[in-house]
Amino acid sequence: MEGNQFESKSYKKGRLFIIAEAAVEYFISLCITSTLLTALLNEMNVDPALHGIVGSITSLACISQLFSVFWVKKSYPAKRWICILNLINQLMFLVLYCIPFVNISSGAKLAIFIGVLLSAYLFQHYLTPSRTQWHMSLVEDSRRGVFTAKKEIISLVGGMIFSQTAGILIDYFKAKGDMRNCFIIFASTIAVLALIHFYLMLSIKEPKPELQPKKKSFSEIMTLIFGNKKLRSVLVFDALMAVSSVSITFLSVYAMVNEKNPNTLGFSATFMATIGIIHALFRAAVSIPLGKYADKRSWVSLLRLCLSVMTVGHFCLVFCTPELGVGTTVLYIVFYLCYAFSIAGTNSSLTNLCFDYVEHEDRRYILGVKNSISGIIAFITSLAWGAIVSYIQGQNNTIFGITVYPQQLLSLISAVITLTLVVFVLPTLKKDKK
Repeated sequence: MEGNQFESKSYKKGRLFIIAEAAVEYFISLCITSTLLTALLNEMNVDPALHGIVGSITSLACISQLFSVFWVKKSYPAKRWICILNLINQLMFLVLYCIPFVNISSGAKLAIFIGVLLSAYLFQHYLTPSRTQWHMSLVEDSRRGVFTAKKEIISLVGGMIFSQTAGILIDYFKAKGDMRNCFIIFASTIAVLALIHFYLMLSIKEPKPELQPKKKSFSEIMTLIFGNKKLRSVLVFDALMAVSSVSITFLSVYAMVNEKNPNTLGFSATFMATIGIIHALFRAAVSIPLGKYADKRSWVSLLRLCLSVMTVGHFCLVFCTPELGVGTTVLYIVFYLCYAFSIAGTNSSLTNLCFDYVEHEDRRYILGVKNSISGIIAFITSLAWGAIVSYIQGQNNTIFGITVYPQQLLSLISAVITLTLVVFVLPTLKKDKK
């Protein structure tokens, strides 16, 4: 009966809408991350050391997932309130494009910008556990790897075109000295995409459970999660992964040309968008094979493979400097290929690994706790990394008389942590399912 249920017309249609809404949401995320976020912060004359911290706001906002676990009284029905809060969250991103042109001090602009960005992400992450449980209820457990891969491929292919167009627009308007109109275009784009996304979300079927799960108390949830040795290992692993990945949030400001900061790799927005295309194409090419690999072998095996490749990527960034010229360009592209391969597998591995260890009705609990812990740790790490960036810049990019750029040191730390995860921590995770 369950197999026939997943093959029904309403379930198949629901999965198609999930793939479509994921792509539209990805386009919106591209409007407030990486190159565009850097452009917004540069327009407000924000110190480069703060860029990574601002970019890590999404990690801090993960704490709202923990509140979601305890405040959401029931897992069904959830579609209506998820759709409404999701629309509010996305329209808040639109407001970010107005802030650089408000006639107030730079400090006040940054404070308002961070406040709006944090609030938007708090809404977004509050929805994540219930929304993920809802969407994944339409997918058979044995097909999660391939379905996730297909969903990512559609998002990546569309995002590739979107990113390239965004990069060209940024360079065009920057050359004209007219970033106001550039930001108006992207704000309008967010508004249209948010309405489309709202419609798609409303169109996704929400299966009614045979029995309404009983809401667990705080002590029951803590026992469920921390009393499970497998889940404890996953939480530790996820937290360390969060630490290792924070350095990437500082990468855009180091790579992208900035007339006010000569110590960058000097890449144009168009080049960064082209790198994004290479990243997307390669990630799309490996997503389904990696999904099948996980379904056939295990999510732990996939993590080991992806993180080994990511270690190589981090080491490539260690040698990227403005003085290396073409060599830096080559190493930067190799890093992005490694990053694309890694994220194609790690993005869903830990979530699905958790799903293997808990019953369906308890999945939102582990998601909320896991993401909250790793998010808080990632944000604290970004503060520490920001301090390192400021210190090295204050020393004119020298340590013990040797020229060292902040991103080199951050990448070295990330490489060592990632290698440690592969060699010492991954073996502690069980390969077998519950």
